[in-house]
Amino acid sequence: MGEGEHTDDGATAHAASGVRLSRTTLLSYGSISMPVSMLALGLFMFLPTVYSATSSISMRDVGLIIFATRLWDFVTDPLVGWLSDKTRSRFGRRVPWMTLAWLPLSIAAYKLFLPPPGVGGSYLAFWSLLLFFAGTALFMPYTAMGAELSTSYHERSRVFAFRHVFAVLGTLTAALLYWIANRPNVVNPEAGALMLIAWAGLALLPLTLVATLLKAPEPPFDELRRGGDIRWRDGARAMVANRAYLRILGCYLCNGIANALPVTLIFFFVRAVLQAPDWTPRILALYFVTAICGTPLWLFLADRLGKHRSWCIALMLAAGTLVFVPFLGAGDVYWFLAIALIVGLTLGADLAMPAAMLADVVDQDVLETGRQRTGIYFAVWAMAAKLALAAAVGFSFPILDGVGFVPKGNNAPDALLVLALLFGTVPVVFKLAALAIVWRYPLTAARQAELRRAIAAQQDGR
Repeated sequence: MGEGEHTDDGATAHAASGVRLSRTTLLSYGSISMPVSMLALGLFMFLPTVYSATSSISMRDVGLIIFATRLWDFVTDPLVGWLSDKTRSRFGRRVPWMTLAWLPLSIAAYKLFLPPPGVGGSYLAFWSLLLFFAGTALFMPYTAMGAELSTSYHERSRVFAFRHVFAVLGTLTAALLYWIANRPNVVNPEAGALMLIAWAGLALLPLTLVATLLKAPEPPFDELRRGGDIRWRDGARAMVANRAYLRILGCYLCNGIANALPVTLIFFFVRAVLQAPDWTPRILALYFVTAICGTPLWLFLADRLGKHRSWCIALMLAAGTLVFVPFLGAGDVYWFLAIALIVGLTLGADLAMPAAMLADVVDQDVLETGRQRTGIYFAVWAMAAKLALAAAVGFSFPILDGVGFVPKGNNAPDALLVLALLFGTVPVVFKLAALAIVWRYPLTAARQAELRRAIAAQQDGR
C-alpha cells in the first residue's frame, strides 16, 4: 500500500502493520516539537543569561538552581512513564497526559520567561520545578507515542526525523526572535528574546497539540500476556539486562552533554572570544538551517548503513571539527561559521537517530516481558537528556564564575581560555566517549526484524 492510500486517521493500523505512515500523520505528530523546542531553547540558552544579568541571583547560583531543580525529574520522569504505561482510557494512554499537562506548563513558562524585576532564587526554583514537571508530563508521553506509531525499523527513522525537523524549526524561530530583539542600543537583548519566545511558543503549543490529537491518533496497544502488571523489580531487571538499551543510553548522555555545552555558552563565546556579538543570530541560523538540510543525508545513510553507523559518522565529524575551537580568537568569525556549518550538519543525526534506535530497543523488552513499556523506557531516556542539559549549566557556570569570567565586560586571557575549552575541547571528549560506547551497538535492522517476527508469533499463539 502506498503512502497516498492512507487516510489521515489511519495511524491505528500502522502500529500493527509497520507500513508507511502518511505525511499528514508525520507532520501533525512532529509539530508539537516546534513550540516545545522554542521554550526549551529559551530556558537553557537565554534564561540563565537573563537571570544572572538582571536579577538578584548570582551567575553561580543560577546554574546551581537550574541543576538542582532538574534533579526533581529523577522522581517525576519514571513516575510519569510508569503511570502513562498503566493508563487506560478511551483516549489512549499518552493523550490524557499530554492534554492535562498543557495548562500548568504554559503558566510556569510565562512566569519564568517574563519575571518581574528583582526576583530571587526561590522564584526561579519554584517555577522551574513546575515547568520541569509539566514538561515531563507532556513531552515524555508524546515521545513514547511516537515510538509506538510504527513497528518498522526504517519507518521509525522517518517518525523521529520529522519530529527533529520541527524541533530545529522551533530552535531556528527562537534564534530569529533573538535577532529581532537584538536591536541597536538594546542593553539586554536576551530578555527581549525570552519574552518573544514565550509569547510565540505559548501560542503555538495548543494549536500543535490539537493537530497531533486529531491527525496523528494514538495507535491501539495490545499486550502479549494477560494478567497483572509486571513487578518493578522484574521490570528493572529486564531493563538493566537490555544491553542495547544501556549502550544507547550511555551514548545519549555523553553526546547530550557535548551538545549542551556549546548551546549554553555560545553567547559568552561569541561576545567575549570572537568579540562579535552581532553575529550571534546569523551563527545560530546557519547552525540550525544546516541541521534541517542535513536530515535527508542521515536518513539516507541510516537506510544503507544502519542507524548506529550513521550516528557514529556524525559523532566523528563533530569531534573532528570542534577540536579547532580553542584556536579561534577575536575576529575569527568566518572560521567559526565553518565550524558551525559542519557541526550543525551532524545535529540532524544527533536528534533523529537516537530516538528511533530507542524505539527498536523497546521491542526487545516487549518480547521478554510481554508488556508495552515504552513510557518507562523513554522516562529514563528523558532523565539522561535533562541531566545532560542541566549538567552543562550546573558545572560550566560555576567554573566560569570561579575563574572570574564576566558575562558582559573585559576578561583575563585565562578566563577566555577556560571558556574556549568548555565550549570546544570538553565536548570533543564527550563526543569520543559516546562514539566508543555506541560503536558495537548490536540492534541492527535484521535483528529488529527478528524481534518483530517473534512478537507477532507470540501474539498469534496467545
